[in-house]
Amino acid sequence: MSTYQLDKSNILFPSYRGRLTEGITYNPSNNTLLWVDIIQAQVHRIRLDDEEDYGKHHEVISLDDPKESAGALFLTKDSDIVLISTKYGVCKGAFSTGKAEYILKYDHNAEEQKRLRSNDGIVDPWGHLWIGVMTDFPEGGVQPEGRLYRVDCGDLSVKTMVTDTYISNGLAFDQDGKHLYWTDSLTFTLWKFDYDHESATLSNRQACLDYRTLFPDVESPEPDGLAMTRGGDIYQAVFSTSQVVQVSTDGKMHARFKVPAARVSCVCVGGKDDNELFITTGHLKLDDPSADIDANDKSGDLGGFLFRLKLNEKLGGAPKNVWGGSI
Repeated sequence: MSTYQLDKSNILFPSYRGRLTEGITYNPSNNTLLWVDIIQAQVHRIRLDDEEDYGKHHEVISLDDPKESAGALFLTKDSDIVLISTKYGVCKGAFSTGKAEYILKYDHNAEEQKRLRSNDGIVDPWGHLWIGVMTDFPEGGVQPEGRLYRVDCGDLSVKTMVTDTYISNGLAFDQDGKHLYWTDSLTFTLWKFDYDHESATLSNRQACLDYRTLFPDVESPEPDGLAMTRGGDIYQAVFSTSQVVQVSTDGKMHARFKVPAARVSCVCVGGKDDNELFITTGHLKLDDPSADIDANDKSGDLGGFLFRLKLNEKLGGAPKNVWGGSI
């Protein structure tokens, strides 16, 4: 097993620091990197060709409602338009305006609208959205009231795929689309399902990997955002551990990537040469609205910064799926 130690020299964008950065996404069509800040309700984009100054073309889409959040972003056929999983449903955002508008609201009752928000999600190989919802920040401790939804790209119908979840998080389909790997963070487990695309049904749920076995000395090793390679390996951020791990679906550990931030939240594979990891993190005071999130402070825990690691081999990043519906 290999171990890699990142430090502040691996900070990608030194002049930017978020509160809870997540949903890191590499777009190979234009060599850009996108991410969300969940609490700030923003989607960010930089051009990786601007290596001397990523602030030169730093673009932001913001949701202005103070109750809003941005759980994940989804690429579309237009590289300047993204979909965003938000507090109440799904928005379409445009980098040209920096604004977003709803295309779909979940069929939640008033209490669910208050208590729930979107979290992580993906576009599946057929162009549909899969989005987890969970207890929102102001509602106190997380309860098993969450769900995993599938949003059809044709008619925007929403189907509930998994119920009674805690923190629906990182997920991916394998290359043949017959299996879904999905995380419920507070079960500390990466789960595997069989999937039938024709009927859009999941079955045969089984534990793939219990992260407590990989981190026996950590009180709450919460698997978070992940990326799956064409070869079937999974890179997964593990919140509260300062690590990203590379594992195979049989549970074998291949590598640990140690990050100078406890709250590691998401990872993606990308770069023109398919040999880079991009990692998001959360600030230690992410839930304190009065906290000063200072990009000039590079001491102590470096939560809130983005990190980049170039490796000496191709990582086999999976093809990037895009929303199959109209935009």
